[in-house]
Amino acid sequence: MAVISSAAPLDVITSPTELLSLNDASDIVVSTIEWSPLHDIVARRKAFAPLSAYLAAVAVTYVPLLLTALVSPSPLIARSSTLRLPFLDDWNVAFMFLVSFPSLMVLLITDDSALRDALHRVQQDGVVVIDGERAVALISKWQRRFRIINVVGYGTGLVAGAVIAYLNYVAYAPPSVGYWIAARGRLLLSGDVFLWCVFLFYGFIPLVVCRTIGISMLLRDIVSISTLRLLPFHPDRCGGLKPVGRLGLRTQYALSVFGINLLSLVAISLWALSVPRLLYALMIAAAIAYTIVGPVVFMGPLLPFRSGMLRTKAELMGEVAQRLRVELLRLRQQLRSGPITKDDEELIERLRKLCAVIDELPVWPFDASTLRRFVTAYVLPILGAISYPLGNAILNGVEHVLGRS
Repeated sequence: MAVISSAAPLDVITSPTELLSLNDASDIVVSTIEWSPLHDIVARRKAFAPLSAYLAAVAVTYVPLLLTALVSPSPLIARSSTLRLPFLDDWNVAFMFLVSFPSLMVLLITDDSALRDALHRVQQDGVVVIDGERAVALISKWQRRFRIINVVGYGTGLVAGAVIAYLNYVAYAPPSVGYWIAARGRLLLSGDVFLWCVFLFYGFIPLVVCRTIGISMLLRDIVSISTLRLLPFHPDRCGGLKPVGRLGLRTQYALSVFGINLLSLVAISLWALSVPRLLYALMIAAAIAYTIVGPVVFMGPLLPFRSGMLRTKAELMGEVAQRLRVELLRLRQQLRSGPITKDDEELIERLRKLCAVIDELPVWPFDASTLRRFVTAYVLPILGAISYPLGNAILNGVEHVLGRS
């Protein structure tokens, strides 16, 4: 994470010279990846790009799943009274391990670099300024904290992955369900691999959640000890803080993929399987988690900057208002002794224009387009979940009317 070690007396950058002096400041980096084996592997392999992460995620999940399904005694396509959902008809598993899990892995291995890039950009523009001594203390504190965060994330993931894999075994293994992972109530080799894949998928989610919370707390700490120098006419229409606003959006994209995956699970379970109550409980719990976590992961990294932007805007407006008050008092006294000069009029006009500029400063680190993308990504799975039962009800109603006629 980059931080600027110099400071300037004003909260709004007003001259190109001042901006250049801020840009020349050295960067200080905080590591969020210590004691994280996955991030350590990526750091050692400099060429480990998102595409490599995608291929690796597919190689450890869907590829062995497909190979074991090919040699399984259970048919790949043909259905029967005991096999209601063959492997190749299970588009939910295909989506989970060809789209959702790889997306999760790409999000996870790039979260540190995305944080570094965002903070580096806002600090090179001189929008976020931190004193050198405070920056050193922040580095030491958060490198220790992220070691704990990573350990807690992996530990929680091990427990969560094992529990959810076991619940999937209990839900899908009974012969009455008719799922491809078991035959005659016994788990097949492809079923063992399936549970391993489920363990990996749900095991990494707590790590993502822990690191997202940790990054949000880190940003809050940065804002509390830094000076925000908002740029009123910055092209991003966020005072120069749009790179930070995109941090929550990238997490929401991955969460929306998970929501679509959940929707496909519900659809295929109701369409093809004899769904046990336990599976219904898992679906409801996942839907509630998505509904709550969505706004949290988007707003979490942004709320600290929201408070900082409001504070900076109030301070600037107060400073200009005080100067304007002083000038008005001076002019009142001057009215008794002589006329107001043109210079006095121009000074008051400049102060009024400065008030207007400050009033237009944004108070959120994202613009309208970023908000629209979040709403679209968040609402899409919810609309899909609502449309499925609604469409069923409409079709049943139409069939009932046609049957009566």
